Amino acid sequence: MKYARFILLTSLLLCLGCQAGNPGKYVPSTARAREKYATPEPGTYLRPMAYALLKEINRRRLEPEKYKEPGNKVKELFSARQKRQLDTVVSRDGLEVPVRIYYPSRKSLQGECPLMLFIHGGGFIIGSVDEYHIMVSKLARVTNQVIVSVDYRLAPRHPFPAGLNDCFAVLCWLQEHARELGADPERISVMGDSAGGNLATVLTLRCRDEGRSQPCCQVLVYPGVSLADTTYPSFDYFCRSDQYFLLTESFMRKAKESYIPPGTDLRHPYVSPLRATLDPGLAPALIITAECDPIRDGGRMYAKRLEEAGVEVQHIEYSGMIHGFMSFHMIFSEAIDAMKYIRDYLEDS
Repeated sequence: MKYARFILLTSLLLCLGCQAGNPGKYVPSTARAREKYATPEPGTYLRPMAYALLKEINRRRLEPEKYKEPGNKVKELFSARQKRQLDTVVSRDGLEVPVRIYYPSRKSLQGECPLMLFIHGGGFIIGSVDEYHIMVSKLARVTNQVIVSVDYRLAPRHPFPAGLNDCFAVLCWLQEHARELGADPERISVMGDSAGGNLATVLTLRCRDEGRSQPCCQVLVYPGVSLADTTYPSFDYFCRSDQYFLLTESFMRKAKESYIPPGTDLRHPYVSPLRATLDPGLAPALIITAECDPIRDGGRMYAKRLEEAGVEVQHIEYSGMIHGFMSFHMIFSEAIDAMKYIRDYLEDS
């Protein structure tokens, strides 16, 4: 089973076993509880449900043979219903790129609706439209926007810049044909999480470099903005410890080696946008980071660099949360809160 799917299914099982309530808002009050949820970084603590999820995922990761995959009916319980959903292919620049289009409500079918291009994460080597369906279907319902989720090619079979080319081709097509989908071409945003956040912000750089219109905004969720060798404190705290925080050093190394062809400069702006030359003409940005995430500091630094370049930036960080938390909206109230924050941000863009 693919690892991304394995993690998602584990979260579904954990969700089914959760008691009612709002565990995401609980803060340990005793010294003993705080010690239990403490992380290697002084002064930071996991939310109890994040701690439980990581513990369960790690158990299943180490002993996968003991656990059975839940059936499709279980997964269907967590998929938000859409007014219309369409799987199709975008053809542009000699590329045929599969996409899934979400129309969450009757209003989204009435024309001139804002549209979001969503780019999934997975370290450029795993992930798919299907594996992200539960999260994206919920995001569509919360934001009430048309969402086009792109199934870009993955490394190592298709290394950089194949996936980027797919995403750029879809964005260009949407800018030219949005009205055919009932969407407003002036209100196209780009959003990605993790590696998808890398690709989403690189799209704004490429639009600038090729003289195309910018998206109306960019939403970057715990983005991976640098594949250069420089490491940051969050990487040491959450990737080089005995505790498990979803992203491992071996996975991140494999992702980089698979995605980047030999001889490629890791400081290339389309690989490490943190190293790019930024300017005020880039799309306004909302950056969401998780406090207990190995790549947190890169997201923080990118928000600061964009702001220093004159780009309008909002940065919000969720305390006690882990990388990938928005994919676990079934158990994290913070995930729903983040989706609502994105909705409000898009409405003001």
